[in-house]
Amino acid sequence: MKKTVIAMAVAAALPVTAQADATLSGELFVETRLGSGEFTTKGKVSLDSEEVLSNGMTATASLDVLSSSAQGNLGLEFNHGKVSMGTCSTEVEDVADSDTTNEKKQNDEDACLNGLSYTGDMAGFEIHVSHGKYDEDARDDKQAVTKVNGKDVAVHNEFDQKKIIDYTTYSAEYDFNGLILKGQNTKDGDVDAVNKLSAEYAFGDLTVSGSKSSGKDAVVKAAYEKTIGDLAIDISADSADKWDMEFTYTMGDIAITAKDGSTIDETQISAKYAYNDLTIEVDHASTVTLGYDFGNADLSLVRKDGEGTKVKYTVSF
Repeated sequence: MKKTVIAMAVAAALPVTAQADATLSGELFVETRLGSGEFTTKGKVSLDSEEVLSNGMTATASLDVLSSSAQGNLGLEFNHGKVSMGTCSTEVEDVADSDTTNEKKQNDEDACLNGLSYTGDMAGFEIHVSHGKYDEDARDDKQAVTKVNGKDVAVHNEFDQKKIIDYTTYSAEYDFNGLILKGQNTKDGDVDAVNKLSAEYAFGDLTVSGSKSSGKDAVVKAAYEKTIGDLAIDISADSADKWDMEFTYTMGDIAITAKDGSTIDETQISAKYAYNDLTIEVDHASTVTLGYDFGNADLSLVRKDGEGTKVKYTVSF
């Protein structure tokens, strides 16, 4: 099916017209807890379009509806990068954490509103600049407890207000023969701007990195990833006393994984069995997960101690 998708902002700036194919996709799922008699139904629909213009540029448009994170944006790609505008046109990054990998704000916590961003390459540097607003849930750290017959049955965070935050961020990254250098500056609302510098280099299976953010101590981190036969090893540790390790041993259709780390109370062991479209997994907390892939549909059953069995059926198109 052909549809004309013309980005007004692009059409106003460029003396060209475009006829584009629009791709419609979506997902619908139904979920219930066995014996509860209650069902939850949710879905989302996405419309995406891309067209190469007569001047060689590529115009893009996307729209997501029905989901809790409904959003849409327009884009224009050219030789030296891409410009995006609209809802969640960029991923706002929290550089207050001195880890080498920035944590991106999630839609359930901070919903990105109107924004404008540019990402491109200049003289070997990867450049990113963005400006816009996002909707931050201001938490008061209080919890509301729902009681039934005098017993606590649910605990959830209370939100006392919502605040619109202006943000501006720009960064540059350069790969110097395997040594990746990056600098970033981010200004959120009324707080002081945060500067972050980081460097990373891989020595085969070992990656060493370091970062320094405004007002925080520098952090040096080493990460090792290696697969030896049927054994996969993933170990990391940093100067802030954070460490993680994961070992996975595969025996045919069965994979056994052991995890431990500075934020884990005890070693976690899980086993997973996969055969064609069927998967079965049991973890250290005796949670049993069964999944079956029907192609465009998926069925999952999750049983947790004290919580019963949850069934979820998802259809994608």
